[in-house]
Amino acid sequence: MRQLLQFSTHQDKSIVIIDGALLIKLHAILTVCFCKENNFRTVTYVHTNPGWTVVLLIFASLTLPCAAIAQSSSEFLLSTDNAYNPIPSPDGKYVGYIRTGWGEGDIISLGRSSLVSDVKIMDARGAAAPRTLAKSLFLSGWTPDSTRLVCYRDWNYALVSTEGKQTLAGHIPIGQNHFEFASEWVAYSTSLETIIWSRWTDNSHRAIETPRRVVVREVMTWPERVVPSPDGRYLAVFPEKGFEADLRVYDLLLNAWTDLGKISIHPDRNWWYIQPDWNPWFADGSRLLFLTGSKLVIATPDGKQKTEIQVDGPAGLPTPSPDGQSIAYVTFEPRPGKSRPDLQFWGGTTILVVGVSASSEPRAVTLKNPDEVYDLKWLNKDELVFDRVADEGLYQHARIWKTAVAH
Repeated sequence: MRQLLQFSTHQDKSIVIIDGALLIKLHAILTVCFCKENNFRTVTYVHTNPGWTVVLLIFASLTLPCAAIAQSSSEFLLSTDNAYNPIPSPDGKYVGYIRTGWGEGDIISLGRSSLVSDVKIMDARGAAAPRTLAKSLFLSGWTPDSTRLVCYRDWNYALVSTEGKQTLAGHIPIGQNHFEFASEWVAYSTSLETIIWSRWTDNSHRAIETPRRVVVREVMTWPERVVPSPDGRYLAVFPEKGFEADLRVYDLLLNAWTDLGKISIHPDRNWWYIQPDWNPWFADGSRLLFLTGSKLVIATPDGKQKTEIQVDGPAGLPTPSPDGQSIAYVTFEPRPGKSRPDLQFWGGTTILVVGVSASSEPRAVTLKNPDEVYDLKWLNKDELVFDRVADEGLYQHARIWKTAVAH
């Protein structure tokens, strides 16, 4: 049986991989792969004396600050940008993401106005040089034809082409003193063929709208996200902060609501602050995936059919594969934060994959990592893309990774 022993650091400095089966069979093969930003080097040592293997193994473990053991891992650093929130294009050619950081403007403060959020794209292989498409905007997704990205921030929105041209831009109409209850989030509806959002219209009502019309108006006050289904028939609606909030579905054809109950998107209550993405829909729009307590739930939009899968420990960011056969999610091991030990940092993350049947057993596809994951997406049915945000103030170290999913 083939086993891998891997040592890694969250600073993306080095990875050491030792194939134990080949060491036994060939006496000694030790491969050391150093990943230093864009410079990759591979050095192979072959020796007939197994004692040298032990010496080199001990040396590697002493020179690297973090070590972990896994059955298999194929993690690949996609970009050295300080970035988070990777969202693949529907055609799988690009990965859109947000370059982040703090204090690049003329006026620097500790408020979110000093947060860097530049929309960029890169080749899905991470090979092409990333390019900036929009400054000071967040990212919620793509149009279905993969030609434009859906961007927003501070109640402004825009559709931006892969060449960086804005084809639609506007502002969510927010009344005076209504900002506390106003979600800045926007999404793209395939059936309505435009941007859609939810806003507070008066002291007791909210409206789901497009730039041209009101889709539905209801009694509601707190900020909500609206995520249309890929087929355009339904709207998944959930409160902005997304912690133990109700997930509701609106059927545009029947003009009817269904409440699917309480959900948890991410165990970190501050996850929403820099507006990462989460989408509950399966690719064909026939089902939704969400986390309730310690269970992953797959449900039809009307809530009549449900499948539940047990998970262990704090978890979040469940996402279904493009073919609808698998689910990926993240587990967390919270610890006191470095700069704020009175607050929990949700690191110790592992990405797992499980089948959609209730009897499926989950399997880890990454090593446990000290950093926190803010966004997890399927690049295709065989690969995942995700971010890792380190426990450092003002989002100083965030990276985007890719990993293969063995079937």
